[in-house]
Amino acid sequence: MVRFVAALSLLIGISAPAWAQATAQIQGTVKDASGLAVPGATVTAKQTETGFTRAATSGADGGYVLTNLALGPYSLEISKEGFSRYVQTGLTLSVNDSPTIDIALKVGSVSEQVQVEANAGLVETQSTNVGQVIENQRILELPLNGRQVTDLIQLAGAAVPQGGSSSRSMQGGQAISVAGGQSFGVSYLLDGALHTNPFDNLNLPLPFPDALQEFKVETSALTAQNGMHSGAAVNAVTKSGTNNIHGDAFEFLRNGVFNARNFFAAKRDSLKRNQFGGTIGAPIKKDKLFFFGGYQGTVTRSDPADSVSFVPTAAMLAGDFTAFASGRSVSGPSACNATPLTLRGPFVGNKIAPTLIDKSALAIASKLPTTTDPCGRILFGAVTQANEYQLVNKVDYQVSAKQSIFGRYMATTYFQPPPYQVQQNLLNTFQGGRDNLAQSFAFGDTYLVTPTIVNSFRATLNRTAIHRTNADYFSAPDVGIKTFSYMPKYMLLTITGGFTIGGGTENEATFRTTSYQVSDDISMIKGKHQIAFGVTSSQWRSAGYANVRSPGQFTIDGSVTGAGLADFVAGQMGGANPYLQSAPNTLIARDWYFGAYAQDTWKVTPRLTVNAGVRWEPWFPQQLTNNAIYNFDFGRFNSGQRSTVFKNAPLGFYFPGDPGFPSQSGMNKKWGDLGPRIGLAWDPFGDGKTSIRASYGLAYDFVNGQFFINTANAPPWGSETRIPGPISLSNPFSNSAGI
Repeated sequence: MVRFVAALSLLIGISAPAWAQATAQIQGTVKDASGLAVPGATVTAKQTETGFTRAATSGADGGYVLTNLALGPYSLEISKEGFSRYVQTGLTLSVNDSPTIDIALKVGSVSEQVQVEANAGLVETQSTNVGQVIENQRILELPLNGRQVTDLIQLAGAAVPQGGSSSRSMQGGQAISVAGGQSFGVSYLLDGALHTNPFDNLNLPLPFPDALQEFKVETSALTAQNGMHSGAAVNAVTKSGTNNIHGDAFEFLRNGVFNARNFFAAKRDSLKRNQFGGTIGAPIKKDKLFFFGGYQGTVTRSDPADSVSFVPTAAMLAGDFTAFASGRSVSGPSACNATPLTLRGPFVGNKIAPTLIDKSALAIASKLPTTTDPCGRILFGAVTQANEYQLVNKVDYQVSAKQSIFGRYMATTYFQPPPYQVQQNLLNTFQGGRDNLAQSFAFGDTYLVTPTIVNSFRATLNRTAIHRTNADYFSAPDVGIKTFSYMPKYMLLTITGGFTIGGGTENEATFRTTSYQVSDDISMIKGKHQIAFGVTSSQWRSAGYANVRSPGQFTIDGSVTGAGLADFVAGQMGGANPYLQSAPNTLIARDWYFGAYAQDTWKVTPRLTVNAGVRWEPWFPQQLTNNAIYNFDFGRFNSGQRSTVFKNAPLGFYFPGDPGFPSQSGMNKKWGDLGPRIGLAWDPFGDGKTSIRASYGLAYDFVNGQFFINTANAPPWGSETRIPGPISLSNPFSNSAGI
């Protein structure tokens, strides 16, 4: 059924929202000097930078609507036999604008012209959404740390940042709660095409400021044309070429030599960051074919020494912790501990016999940097050598007076080697490297079927390839620990009050997500009604392979002797979970999305607009194509039923292949998700300067691609070993009961 629906959406081509296609419209009424309607007047809008024109004829009530207009500066011309020609310039359309421009024609000859050179009042008196446009001037001129455009979403109001994307996803993703909505409840469109990363439901990289025309943030009870996410919609538009050659070049520099030294830092800030690039837009054929291209490169270099850690000194490795336990360093005022310590366990007088020192601890310590501080204090920092670039290309083609198409390709990269690969300091292994690539291709076609019917089609392919990397050093078996590691040259060790080796989310992993979308829209004018309807269909596929705990994670918390470093030297591990290990994390999933809507924008009176519609969004749960999914049913448990696929599984558990198990998802489809939307916009004074809106809507949200991220670690495909302390560092299984 799902495949049929997807194929249907491709064939009939009716989908996503007209106003969600990063376009705008102009509407209004043509009257004579006495205020009577003027039917049959020709209304022509011309995009002054590209020569694109669109015409409509006023109806019996004098009303006209020009839909699906490209953004930018326009002139508006109205002509009718027996009246002077009216021309208005200085009109600029932004994302999803719908200005009402009422015209009063004067009796005269068409050869006569009345010209108005002033900006039109753009108070929104028709849409029920609440929105804010962040135009190109603010994008370019407001200070942006790292030129990260998504930071400007907060300027739209009621937007609260909730953190950034994880290391499993593309950098630059921002979780934002708009008007109290969920942090993952914002849908993103770029040039009218889907631009949300389904892996985490955050944004894909937006074009850098010089390549981004503008964007609009809309919230409240969004119309039926908006779907997939319920909190807000962000519609962004890439710049396009025009009849004039235009472009720019830029470079931004940050360098630590311009900064004062941090009071607590050992040396001056070493940051060096250069952001450089440029854009160019030009006509390939005047009034017909246009090209825009942009490039931004970012080079970041940093060699800080502002992190503090503690490593065992030569005295500690010989079993003597008297200086450490005294509470203060003999060489200065820095405190080893808040108060003097008396170490427990194998320590007597804060010393341990050399025969009791753990050989694996000595092997690890031999690879650590040394320090002369009696407490073992050492300063270090992870070296950063990051290279990024973003490439944006867009072609616009005015096929005819009825049809225009565009194609856009964008690629964003981020490469940073693991710090340990650059500087051989074992303390730097807590941070890994990155080799990430995000690509986005969009195609759009807008076709004027008749003067009152417009069709708009979009097709999108987005892909992210995330690669977390690490530099090899050694594994637990390499230093004599009797255990197994899925990673031959990697170890995870954390010592409370001491040092850390490796990072569970900073080692070898790949996460690749590809999403496809087709969407189209039909918008038609029928008297006082503007009717829009359509469907949209998309699918994403994701494959993730990670090693968060597969090397084995050792945690030494000091609970045995009273100090983490002392526990380490003695090879004693205490606490609830001193040793954890699991199989590699594997997640292979896919999902479908389908939405259909119908909507009517009814101009009840010149001052009152009612917007009513409904959206249908059936629920298709994620499918785990490697079948690593399970369910537990209490009824099956009570009746003593066991799985026929995994016969040794506990009672009540069942799996793909068992009778009654829902596909590869563990959840059933839900076909009846209907979201009604209704709202009104009222112009109380009829002058287009005030708008009062009210609306109601029911919307649905969809979980991200990480929903089942840990299922593959559950039995029977994998499991997580947790060994409670006290246990031996050299042999984690030696002192543990029941293993």
